[in-house]
Amino acid sequence: MVRLSIFARMRTLFIVSFFILFGFVGTAQSTDDQLAAQFFSNNDFEKAADLYEKLLIKNPTSGYYYENLLLCYLSTQKFDVAEKLTKKQQRKYAANYYFKVDQGYVYKKQGLLPQAQKNWEKLIDGISGEPSQAMELSVAFQKRGETDYAITTFEDARKKSNSQFLFSFELARLYADKLETEKMANEYLNALISNQELLDDIQGYLQLYIEKNDDYQIVKTAILRKYKENAGNETLSELLIWLYVQRKDFSSAFIQARALDKRFKEEGQRLLLLANLALQNEAFNEATMIYNYIITLGKDKANYMNAKVGTLNARNSKMLQSAQFTQADLQLLEADYKVFLTEFGRYYFTASVMRDLARLQAYQQNNYDSAIAIFEVLIGMQRLENQFKALCKLELGDIYILKAEEWDAMLLYGQVDKDFKEDPLGQEAKFRNAKLSYYMGEFEWARAQLDVLKTATTQLIANNALELSLLIQDNTLDSVEQPLLLFAKADLYYYQNKTNEAILLLDSIEKEFPRHALADDILMKRAEIATKKGEYIIATTYLKQLLKENGSDILGDNAHFRLAEITETKLGDKLGAQKLYEEFLEKYPGSFFSVEVRKRFRALRGDILN
Repeated sequence: MVRLSIFARMRTLFIVSFFILFGFVGTAQSTDDQLAAQFFSNNDFEKAADLYEKLLIKNPTSGYYYENLLLCYLSTQKFDVAEKLTKKQQRKYAANYYFKVDQGYVYKKQGLLPQAQKNWEKLIDGISGEPSQAMELSVAFQKRGETDYAITTFEDARKKSNSQFLFSFELARLYADKLETEKMANEYLNALISNQELLDDIQGYLQLYIEKNDDYQIVKTAILRKYKENAGNETLSELLIWLYVQRKDFSSAFIQARALDKRFKEEGQRLLLLANLALQNEAFNEATMIYNYIITLGKDKANYMNAKVGTLNARNSKMLQSAQFTQADLQLLEADYKVFLTEFGRYYFTASVMRDLARLQAYQQNNYDSAIAIFEVLIGMQRLENQFKALCKLELGDIYILKAEEWDAMLLYGQVDKDFKEDPLGQEAKFRNAKLSYYMGEFEWARAQLDVLKTATTQLIANNALELSLLIQDNTLDSVEQPLLLFAKADLYYYQNKTNEAILLLDSIEKEFPRHALADDILMKRAEIATKKGEYIIATTYLKQLLKENGSDILGDNAHFRLAEITETKLGDKLGAQKLYEEFLEKYPGSFFSVEVRKRFRALRGDILN
């Protein structure tokens, strides 16, 4: 496990401070400076040493000259001279521990480990419990990579000062460097008990260091033990909740959060945040459980309505993700949305629920007219933010496309584009308008708009615009646009859920224009259609064929990502998906999907917490 410890950076800061303290300033170097540095970099240590000896005499406080001179002596095995140098510096700067530790460092370099140990142990025995003294000695040990002695220094100072929590933070970081998770966790917990304000910092450090399940279990056990020893410690409880959430164990987090909610009479506020987090992480059952508990606290409580909304969102999201629902399920959910709106009314604060109901009606029940009516109410509603209304216009435009009323859609997209010119929302509207023009066979105009969007501030829009622009460019080079016209129509049918009509058009392209440049796009579209119909094995067959025949083309990374995603989320083949994600990172390191692929790969491998 490779880590750049935060304490390592702190150690570097101390070393730099040491150099500055003793007069090293890396500007206006003399000729001897430059020549010595050149000899040193070329490993010509004899010549470098001659120059650094002179430079150190002229600048006796320079930590830089001292350090390089000592390294020159050690590199040429002039151990006696190196030892004399450290002793000379000790006589000049008796209070500085760097030179005292370096004497032992010289012994170790020449193989005299017992003498080095004796030297270092004497230094540790000589310190008092004064924190700054122990800190300086510990940092001197760390400078020479002697982590165990750095730890012993802190522990000895802790005993002498009779302070249980002294140097807890520093010790935790050193144990983290040594991958001693249990000791690291115990010291971080000591630090937290002594100072509750360190909670956020400690959570950040633990997130860096807990990479495997074994680490998680060790830290959880340590927190539970400390929690029992310090009953009622709110901060430890907060840390435990945070740890459970990292592991997506929302049921255990709920138990802890509920206890705090009761203790501090928060009326579900903390629990609402936890439920929302569970929903974001697709833990739908746990989210629903927490929302329902908040509802039981009573209608008069501040979070009652939000919890009601949460239950609707959780049910809706779970149903859509699983794709296993009946018309009866849809009707029941629609009825519950309407019950909610009857209870709370159609106001700006229930706008998100109205929008979700419209989406349900449009995309799951094909009830376009009801959905359109709701979106029109939202667009005309007072006190709603203009950005929310613009989003509603975009969604209303999408529904008009589903109804095959393309001109109404184009009008709405144009309004948002005009109102939010330089905003990502306006760029999204421009992209949808360009795609609609592509659907309608207006390729020249569509491509002109897409070319503008290649530099969009949102990477997703820029990426999508580039792909569609290249599709149009590659298939309109000659005067024969018929294949692309048919493909665009099939693409529109796919969007409108007319999958059978889309397949017929794709078949006709392959029959009338065999081996056309659209072959890989047709395979991708067939895979998308199969996925929409729940035919996942068929979808993977198309994607594998695309990768075999055109894996290095523009759709290669897209196809590979979708293949891995289906393998993981739809077929449940975690090992197969992990292998596919790993192959993706090797083949497409600069892909738009790389960040997401790396996250999924590491999650499947089990070496991170999400």
